[in-house]
Amino acid sequence: MSVTRLQRVLFVDDDEVVQRLVQIALERIGGLTVHLVDDSRKAIEAIQNFKPDLIVLDWIMPGIDGVELFHKIRALPQTAAIPVVFLTVKAHWQTTQDLLELGAIGVITKPFAARELAAQLKAFWEVWRSTAGAEE
Repeated sequence: MSVTRLQRVLFVDDDEVVQRLVQIALERIGGLTVHLVDDSRKAIEAIQNFKPDLIVLDWIMPGIDGVELFHKIRALPQTAAIPVVFLTVKAHWQTTQDLLELGAIGVITKPFAARELAAQLKAFWEVWRSTAGAEE
C-alpha cells in the first residue's frame, strides 16, 4: 500500500454548514487536505479527480443518498478499494451495524465533536490499514 498515513479526504454532504465545519475540523485541526462535494452525482467525478485516501459520506442527501452512492463507489474498479466512513444523524446501533456490514470502515453520528473528527477518521484509517495490510 503506497499511502502510509491519512492525508486526503473527500467529504460528500449537501449541508453547507456541516461542510464548513468538517473542512475546518479536518484541515485546521487535523492537518488533512479536504475536498468538499455537495451532491452525490458529482462525487464519482470528484473521487476520480481528487484521488482521496478516505471518503466521508452523509447518508441523507437529496437524489442519490449516501448508501446508494456507496454502492456506486464499490461498483467501479478504480474507486472500489477506497475506504468509506459515514457521518449521519441515522447512526443508532442497528444502523451502525448495517453500515459496517455493508462495508463502511466507520460511522460517526451527527452532531459530532469537531475537535475529535480528524482523530476519529485517522483511527478508522489505521484500523482499516492494518486489516487491509493483513489481507494483502
